[in-house]
Amino acid sequence: METLRHEGPGRLGLLKLGERKVATPALAGLDFTLSPFNSFFHPTAAGEYDFNLAPSIPLSFYTPAEVIEKALGRLWSVDYEGFNAFYLPALRRVEYLDEFFKIIERYNFDAVYLGNSKILIREYRYFVRILRELRERFPNLMIIADLEPFFYPLAVYLGVDAFDTRSLKLYDFEGKGFTQFSPFVWSDEPNSLDFAKKTISEVRKALEEGKLRYLVENFFPTPYHAGILRIADLEHADYLEKYTPIQKETVYFISDASIRRPEVRRWHERVAERFVPPRNTELVLLFPCSAKKPYSFSRSHTLYRKAVKEALGSGTSKVHELILTSPFGVVPREWEWLAKYDIVVTGHWGEEEIKPAAELLAKTLEKYPKDVPIIAHLDEAYVEIAKLASEMTGREITFTDIKNGTTSHESLRSLTETLKEFPIDATKEDRTYRYFDGIRKVFDFYFGPGAGEAVLPENGQVKGSKMLRLFVDGKQTGTFKDGVISVTPFGMGRIYDRLKAYWVRIDFDLRGDVFAVGVGEADPRIRPDDIVGIVRDEKVVGVGKAVLSGEEMVKARKGVAVKVRKKA
Repeated sequence: METLRHEGPGRLGLLKLGERKVATPALAGLDFTLSPFNSFFHPTAAGEYDFNLAPSIPLSFYTPAEVIEKALGRLWSVDYEGFNAFYLPALRRVEYLDEFFKIIERYNFDAVYLGNSKILIREYRYFVRILRELRERFPNLMIIADLEPFFYPLAVYLGVDAFDTRSLKLYDFEGKGFTQFSPFVWSDEPNSLDFAKKTISEVRKALEEGKLRYLVENFFPTPYHAGILRIADLEHADYLEKYTPIQKETVYFISDASIRRPEVRRWHERVAERFVPPRNTELVLLFPCSAKKPYSFSRSHTLYRKAVKEALGSGTSKVHELILTSPFGVVPREWEWLAKYDIVVTGHWGEEEIKPAAELLAKTLEKYPKDVPIIAHLDEAYVEIAKLASEMTGREITFTDIKNGTTSHESLRSLTETLKEFPIDATKEDRTYRYFDGIRKVFDFYFGPGAGEAVLPENGQVKGSKMLRLFVDGKQTGTFKDGVISVTPFGMGRIYDRLKAYWVRIDFDLRGDVFAVGVGEADPRIRPDDIVGIVRDEKVVGVGKAVLSGEEMVKARKGVAVKVRKKA
């Protein structure tokens, strides 16, 4: 089983069964078969099936400890030769999970059939935990579950690869047909397998287009869905974020669950950890977001910046702007190209939006010198966020006088008059520094503080107009256009020498893509779609795009880890 593309722990995979290849997510019994399983009569030999389920013992979710221990003793005595799938019972006593994992590890199974799946979904924490532990410990293991089709998007998002469809025949027998609103609204025409096929096709399509989380939030018909996703978002956010690709496309926030997406957690962490204010900042401006992205292209921000220019002239090169928004919280002006999102704007903010934004703003404001004044041109809930941040940091914030919205003539006049109280002089060197620094900060976002200085130091050069090419000592380090970057092996070598970040270590001559089996070590900060440096003998020998997370590259045994773009 190899991973082709991630969205969260969910993945598009390719399963090789002898001469056959099966794309996952898949349906067991349709795309491939499972051995018949009878808990009272152990099969004596592997059958003619793609997955031959090894002998097991029926254990219910509430099985007492002494029975589990006795069952484990018998399972260790089973001859697993010829069987490639293991039946993993769901047990409330999670302390025994590791013993089952040792059996899986010892006999190198290709798949795990997750028992009692329909009970598991009622035990939110256990359902997420078991999938997390299986996925993290066994990256190449196929996870199979028995669930209704309306659970497919959420289950795949959390790590399930295939679904046994045999139990769906019960719905046909009862004359029930699935609809988009099942299990509350049913059709009178039996259709279980057709609906399962249609749903799994939609899940695959969503994965291909990077919209699986969007599909999950649209397939939300039961309380179990809400409970499971909430537990995953709040208690296993690091698990979801680790496998979520670096954001390239617009993220659509369509529900209350959207504001807990992994992309939001990642953004907050990077603002807190990777954003460093320009060193020549003499004034900080806080603005509200706009519906149009990037913000600079919007009517409101065009008016704001015109007012700032009128008040400060060349001094704008020493002003730094922060944009407040939900759910990303704070967007430094240099990162506005990277904040690709669309959210319903009603003017009503919930506590789950206001408090995190205020906390992130507080952390950001603390990065500036104490004597740097802070001006807020805000209205509505944005004012509440700024005041909360002011209380948290003890930093004084001056608010402009807002009347009839932030873009009214009166409000813009107030912005101009307020700024005139803080005269600032800037030089040509300040303008050049800010131009370079705007590019550097995008590299900092992707690789960490200092990466921008590595690819574009003080003695660096920028050539071109639309597509900017970056040079150091006559050698190209990368490119920059509207927030989109690329890095050459030379540039990645400079980042590696400075930060020791985003590296994949190999011990062979680089000829093509890097497969997981050839990865010796990898930076655990790597996420799918990250630009990474391929390192041999402490030298960057190539640059590529990560297919897997850094941790996954090291543990996986199959599949491509890095698609190589350039060799040194």
